[in-house]
Amino acid sequence: MTDSTWVGRISAFLGDFPSRVPQLRGAIPDPPLGARTVSPGYADDLWQARPTLDRPYPVVLIHGTISSKNVWQNLVARLRDDGFVVFCPDYGVHGTQDIPTSAQDVGAYIEQVLSATGADQVDIVGHSQGGLLARYWINELEGEDHVHHLITLGSPHHGTTLMGMLGGMLTSETSQRVAQATIRRIFGPAGMQQVIGSPIIETMAASEDTRPDILYTCFATRNDTTVVPHESAFLSEEEDAVVTNLFLQDLGLTRVRHDELPAHPQVQEVVHSALLQGIPD
Repeated sequence: MTDSTWVGRISAFLGDFPSRVPQLRGAIPDPPLGARTVSPGYADDLWQARPTLDRPYPVVLIHGTISSKNVWQNLVARLRDDGFVVFCPDYGVHGTQDIPTSAQDVGAYIEQVLSATGADQVDIVGHSQGGLLARYWINELEGEDHVHHLITLGSPHHGTTLMGMLGGMLTSETSQRVAQATIRRIFGPAGMQQVIGSPIIETMAASEDTRPDILYTCFATRNDTTVVPHESAFLSEEEDAVVTNLFLQDLGLTRVRHDELPAHPQVQEVVHSALLQGIPD
């Protein structure tokens, strides 16, 4: 495909995209195109809920880019049926805004969860950007004392590629520039911040992946076309860190796409089991 053909297709797509999605009002003057989509479902917070002795850690579910808390609807119901206290924040205009700012907002939300429930620590489940954002809060914003277990689903801990963000074949210098502009327009600032070599990824790489006394469980799928390479979803097994890196296919799951991870019934079963395994005897 020539650069001119690629540019033409991107221009046609972007020109038609706003007509096919609803407009947000009152959030920011010109939200990224991906932030204008509507997420079906619901996931309400139950602020009166309190942890029990056998489920001592509130679970905080953090969605990914161009998504919302509603994506966790079925997992919330599953965990609550088993006695877990579960919370889900929305953040950053459907996860499209600056990751450090979103991390501050989610961190403040988690502090409210701890205050309301009386717990000392939370378990976090993050999909895609949600896992990277959680680690940014833990590593860069002094959130480590508040976290017992971090579970991530297809999170670009070490970044992804431009092709991963867009899913297209981009090779020339011109197409790289077009890709970057397209990512910014669809995914907002958070899009390019998740690409390999971005200042956010480099900041995260400047220190160890993990922090002592936190459990880490990272799940990836070999069908992921968004987080490339797939191993970018894994964390280094540092000394004194408890890290488990697993491909879902090695657990018996077959085809699971990146966007399916939060709502896939078998993935929910795997997450539920990981949360249970992380609770001390």
